[in-house]
Amino acid sequence: MFPSSSSSSNPRWIHDVFINFRGKDTRRNIVSHLVAALTNAGINTYIDGMLHTGSELSPQLSKAIENSHISILVFSKNYTESSWCLNELQKVMECHKTHGQVVVPVFYDVDPSVVRHQKGDFGHFLRDTAKRVYFRQGGEEKMEHVLSNWRTALTQAANLSGWDVRSSRYTL
Repeated sequence: MFPSSSSSSNPRWIHDVFINFRGKDTRRNIVSHLVAALTNAGINTYIDGMLHTGSELSPQLSKAIENSHISILVFSKNYTESSWCLNELQKVMECHKTHGQVVVPVFYDVDPSVVRHQKGDFGHFLRDTAKRVYFRQGGEEKMEHVLSNWRTALTQAANLSGWDVRSSRYTL
């Protein structure tokens, strides 16, 4: 997929891969298998196993995203229930645009068009998360601004070439 020395050949990259995911949905299945496969292949993979509180990215996590050559985004049904996932996604898409970071979306138990257009529960959870986290912090204007940024990041990510696990004949 990519050489294990990619992080050392470009001093900018500390990690070969950063994985963004909703732990509740994917940590014990696809993500654990993905991390094991990447690690076994000698690929330096960053995965943050800590539970997060609050709404802002820590400086260390922001740096981990910036210093990763590739980001894998694992979208799942409950992904938009997490402001943390959405803020990471926004940072990943910013790095994709400004630093040329490679971004690979993986659609796990969710249709890419649902992510692209934020349909159904996925869209409802998105709005509820913005309201729950940001309305209290800055009112309607702040909430709508954050919601717009998240929607843009979701659409951009879902428009990239990726992997729809539901349509794959391979299983992890």
